[in-house]
Formats: sequence, C-alpha cells, structure tokens
Amino acid sequence: MNHIRQYIFISFFFLVSCSHSPVSVIDTPAKEPMESESDDPNPEALKHFMDAQLYISQNNYPMAIIELQDALRLDPTVGSIHVSLAEALWKLGKIERAEDHLQSAITLNDKDVDARIMMANQYIIRHQYKKAEDQFVILSSIEPNNAEHVNAHAELASAQLQWEKAIQLYRKAYEIDPSQIKSLERAAEIALRSNQLQTAREVYAHLVKIDGRNIEYLSAYTDLVIMGEDYDKAIEIINKILDVEGITKDRLFQSGVIFYQKGQYEQSLSFFQQAFELDREDVDVMHFLVSALIELDQTDSADVYSEKMLALSPDDSRGYINKSLIYLKTNNFQDAIDILQNIADKFENEYAIQYLLGNSYYQNQTYDQALIYLNRALDISPKSRNVLHVLAIINDSQHQWAVSDSLYELLISTDSTDAQALNNYAYSLVERDNRLENALQYAAKAIALAPKNAAYLDTYGWIHFKLGHTVEAINYINNSIELENTNAIVLEHFGDVLHSSDRQKEALEYYRKALEIDPENETLKEKVHSK
Repeated sequence: MNHIRQYIFISFFFLVSCSHSPVSVIDTPAKEPMESESDDPNPEALKHFMDAQLYISQNNYPMAIIELQDALRLDPTVGSIHVSLAEALWKLGKIERAEDHLQSAITLNDKDVDARIMMANQYIIRHQYKKAEDQFVILSSIEPNNAEHVNAHAELASAQLQWEKAIQLYRKAYEIDPSQIKSLERAAEIALRSNQLQTAREVYAHLVKIDGRNIEYLSAYTDLVIMGEDYDKAIEIINKILDVEGITKDRLFQSGVIFYQKGQYEQSLSFFQQAFELDREDVDVMHFLVSALIELDQTDSADVYSEKMLALSPDDSRGYINKSLIYLKTNNFQDAIDILQNIADKFENEYAIQYLLGNSYYQNQTYDQALIYLNRALDISPKSRNVLHVLAIINDSQHQWAVSDSLYELLISTDSTDAQALNNYAYSLVERDNRLENALQYAAKAIALAPKNAAYLDTYGWIHFKLGHTVEAINYINNSIELENTNAIVLEHFGDVLHSSDRQKEALEYYRKALEIDPENETLKEKVHSK
C-alpha cells in the first residue's frame, strides 16, 4: 500500500502559550488496500481491512477495531493492519495498546514509514519529545530525500526553543527539496526571533535571490543590512523595493526614518527630501527633514522647513521644538527662550518643551527661570538623566551643594558608566577642596570610561595638583591641552601647576593664552600682570 505520511505539526506558539493538555491526533486519510510481506494478501483479511477503513471514515472506531482484529488473526504479518489498529485505538484513548501495535508494525518492518510517522505524532502529543525526535532521525535515514521528515523534526526543535537546531534542520529541508521555500522562510523567521541576525541575513539574502520582487523578503533583508551598517547595500535593496512598489511617499519616508534612527543623516536626508517633493504639506516628513538638517549642521535650510511646518500646523509641538533646537544649535539662547516661553503653558505636559526651555534659560545663565521649567520637565519624566544633569550643574553653581551632591550620587548610583556625572561630581568636590580622595576616584572612573576626553583629563590632573602630586598633574593636564587647547580654565590650571613648579616663564605663557580666550577674566589679568 502507499505510505500515509501525515505529520502533526505543533507550532511553537501553541507549545509556549498553551497548557500541555492532550491534543487529538489529526485524521488520516482512508488506507489503500493492505500489502502482506509476501505481496499476496489473504483475501478474507483484505475484506476485513477494507471494512475497517469504511468504519474509520465514519468515526466508528469500535467496529473498525473488531474488523482489524479479524484481519490480523487471518494475516498477522501485515504491518498496515497494526498501523490502522493503532489509529483506531488511539482515537478511543487506548494509548498504550496503540503504541504496542505500532511497535509490532516496526518489528515486522523496521522501515515502515507509516508506523514511524504515527509513532512520532503520538509521542509529540504526549510531550515525549526525545522519543519523537528519535523517530524523525530514523525516518530521515530511511528516506534521506524526503524533506517532510526534516521539516517535522525542525518544527519539533522549534517547539522546544532549540533555535539553532531548528534553523539548521529547516535549511537542510530546503537543500533536500528546493521547492520547500516555506522551510527557508521558517529558518529566517526563527533566526530573527532568536536574535541570530547574521544567520537571518544570510537566509533572507538567499530568499531574495529566489524571489527578488518579494516585498516581505526585501523589507526584512533591508532591516538586517541596516543593522549590519552596510548602508550602500541597504540603499540598493530599497531601490529594488521602490522598483517593485513604485516610488511612494510612505516608502521614501519609512526608508528615511530607518537611516535617521541609525544616525546615517545624509542618507536619511535624501529620502526625506524626495518624500517632501511628493507631498509638501506632510508635517511628519517636514519634522524629520528638519531634524536631519539640524544633525548635519545645515541650520539655515532647517529653519526654512521649520517655518513651513509652524505655518501649516501651529498646534503641533514638534514645530516649536525644531525651531528651538535650531536656535540652541547656533547659541541663540534668547531666541529659543522667546519662542518656547509663549507656548510653554499650552504644552505644559510636553516634556521636550519644558526641558528645552529650562535648558535655554540655563545656557542663558538665568538660573531661577531654568529651575522652574527643568522641574516641570522632571515632573513629567522623573528619571530623565538630561534634566538631572542640568539641575545638578545649576545647584552646584549656586553653591547648593547638598542638592547637587545628591543629584550626582543619584546619577552615578543608577548608571555607574555615566562618565559625565562622575567627572562633574569630582570637579565640584575639588573646587570646594572637599573629599579629594573621593573626587580622585570619581575622576579616575570617568577617564577610564572616556580616556580621550580633554575635560576629564584636566579634572583628574587638577585633583592630583590639589593633593600635591605635581608630576601627575602636569602629565594629565598637558594631555588635556594636547587634545583641546581652547579652554581657558584648563590653560589656567596648567599655568598654576607650572607656577608651583617654579616654571614661571612657561606659566606666564599659558596664562596669556587663557586670557586671549577669556579677556574679561579678572583673575587671569592679575596673574598675567603680576608676573
């Protein structure tokens, strides 16, 4: 008889999300006439077998069992009778007896594919996965060119969250039978879900070769290529998508957003500009267009689009946010204050509005006003590290050290890699000549996290100077100046260290450089003119 090759595929979703309650075996099609080991079946046995198949098709399993038992009595060497008996017994919940008959069929013929498939199905339903897996391995050895056995094995591996094994098996199934595209799709899907991005990329690359106009394949492949930062390849694939779909504003916009989120602002700008040409009144497109231009320091162009956005959608807070960011980018702090102050109450629950206004006041050194809006922002987003940083700096500058210290300690305790908080706290302490050993530890952590940061190197060197470690102070502050020589405070620090080492001529040189940068600094004037 022809083999009956039906597998029960229990999906990953079922096994993970549902309880392990029994599941019925799927219905199998009516059997072909049985074949005896001698290829000459007993006529009476065959009649009982065929009657049994009729009863099975009518779901009358008790009568089917009676007929099959009669058939088996007349011809006990026919495996298909045992397989049909197993099916009927299973339907009636006689699990152990069903398994016994399947084992009998396999004993008669260890290459009985029908018996092994049914055995595997029953093991899966009973959650005896290792036994089911053993059957799949044997089935693949019996029929190495049958991809269905490998697919079933892969599905079982997936159900057990054995991701790599499932992927390998699905790929193997496709290699056996290239028409099994679904197997390759499953491999790609599982690779994505299990965060095996390189494997997913390889499989989607293969799928794209098979069907280069499949939008689902192309879209997934694009995302993976972008994750791998192969942006030239990503643009090539996006162009294929546009070729298939036609150029649409939505696809151009989505592509631009992908590149923007990855920090590839030039690529994103190109897509946003094309999208804008297709719809000059889409404020979403304009918002990202302005954002990309700001990131690229093209503030004049950004300002043109931000004005258009404000005119089109005056109730959209993003227009005011973009406008203020342009002003902040160009150090026009008062202009940023002017545009945000008028709408701060209107958008009182908008974090970005409150934060940017508070930050603009801070940059403008109007600290009382800055505190008002920064605290509003903190009420909206209590864990905002940006707000906590600025509040710490303002309170430090106003000698509210109990507040600033608590803020710095909060920042450090919630993120031990916050180099800026570590450095700023260290510098605050050294400027107060307070807890210098602690300050040195904070500064050391900061430069360990950012060894090429000029400001952090200066802080570390300055603390060494305050502790009397002159050689270390000279080394670190000099390294800071080699990285950046336009900071008047750092130049003054170096002058002070050199002065304490009786290197008066060199000290005077650095005081003068500092005074050129900060000509209104009275302390520097005094140091220059007293030498």
